[in-house]
Amino acid sequence: MLLLRGVFPRTAGEVLDELDRATPAGDPLRQGFFFLVGEGSQIPMSEATASVDRRLRFLATRGAGPDGAEILISAFHPDEGDVELMAWDQRGGGFNYFQTVGATSAWVFAGNSRHALRAPTQGKGPFESHLSGNFVMKELRFPWLHWHSQAANVLPSVLPRDPPLADHPWVTGRDPRGALTCEVAVAKPGILRWTRTRFQQLLADGGVVADPARILVQVLGTPSVNVISSQTEGRAAAAGGLVDLPQTFFVDSEGLTEVLGLQEPPPFAVSGEVYLANLASFRVRLTDGRGFERPGDTHFAFAVPERAFEDRAVLEEALATGLLTRRLAACLLMTDFPNPVFSARREALLAHVPARAVVTDGASSFSQEMGDAVAAAAAGTSAGSPEREFAARWAVGENFQASFDAELQDYYRAVTAQLTTQDGYDDVVRLAESRRERVRAMPISETPLLFPRTDVPPGDRTMRADATVVEG
Repeated sequence: MLLLRGVFPRTAGEVLDELDRATPAGDPLRQGFFFLVGEGSQIPMSEATASVDRRLRFLATRGAGPDGAEILISAFHPDEGDVELMAWDQRGGGFNYFQTVGATSAWVFAGNSRHALRAPTQGKGPFESHLSGNFVMKELRFPWLHWHSQAANVLPSVLPRDPPLADHPWVTGRDPRGALTCEVAVAKPGILRWTRTRFQQLLADGGVVADPARILVQVLGTPSVNVISSQTEGRAAAAGGLVDLPQTFFVDSEGLTEVLGLQEPPPFAVSGEVYLANLASFRVRLTDGRGFERPGDTHFAFAVPERAFEDRAVLEEALATGLLTRRLAACLLMTDFPNPVFSARREALLAHVPARAVVTDGASSFSQEMGDAVAAAAAGTSAGSPEREFAARWAVGENFQASFDAELQDYYRAVTAQLTTQDGYDDVVRLAESRRERVRAMPISETPLLFPRTDVPPGDRTMRADATVVEG
């Protein structure tokens, strides 16, 4: 609304000032939140760490409602340039992306969410990171590693002093619940909003879906990730006891359990003794790649990638609209289920996605067609192929719950047993490191401080259903 009126703020702070001038008292666009995030935000300030690039940045939002924020602003400092802005398009739907140009007052329109999903703009500009056109909050769930939150405050001592920030309204006015508010009032509602709109637009042409593979890639592939960690602080692990490990590292519990209702995993944990021995033997350390290095893990232990919430939202919407059936979704996600992210086996099933789907009155033959296509292709593949794995479960039919639950339960027992031994946990960390390496190559990885470093050699690794880790 500001740019259309010829108003071109130079800084993030000026954007909010101009919004206040352009809207009446009580307008929703005068309501919002301030959040602070930084991959080095929990590194204490000292003479040795003063030069660490903590990647501290603000997220300011305006417009609070059930669908999340209307405007989201990302900036390293409220009184400097280099501003990225997302604004919900009230007429066409989706988020419009804008950014400042250098030190001038110029802004550029970088695209709308729908441009993330089609050539030639797919994967370009902001859509390198916002792959499906959605807002990205990498550390989306408790304990929100790297965010100021109730779980871990960002202390004033790490804030920039030139220009000073400690007493700035964006700091003193931060939402007291921090990342929790961002998760429940901004990120998740915004992701669900665009996903609903995306499917409405997708099905607007008489329910015809011209390229369903664009949907299925978010079910079978790993176009993006979130980052999850233990709820245990590294320093607490040194005192003994157990270090909890995120369930979603071992299985897609959100998709399989929360969405599809299959057997939930138990809590997974490793003893503090085993955890600490691994830190030493694998030389786990934090480094910014510019001279700073500190032995030990991230503030919260065992930071790893998990399936992105935006992919769960796509799965739920595909089920709700009738594009996918519960049976097909379960058979797809159970393929190579011990590897919830970066599964080449599961992604190989994209080769069998029908070229077209039609949804009529909340139902479609697409799921039956795809399931039958994979099952038919299985006969021409080698033993142990992903097609054969899928076909065996597809043959179970509609009453698959008990069979799939039994498979999951056996796997959960095997994982629990592996975590009781040093060798078993060491293998889990080797697997974690291979997944971290995949994320480090993604545009969302902007600093070496996102994950710890180890002496684990690079290489692809996968988990098997017996909870053993294999190379390659």
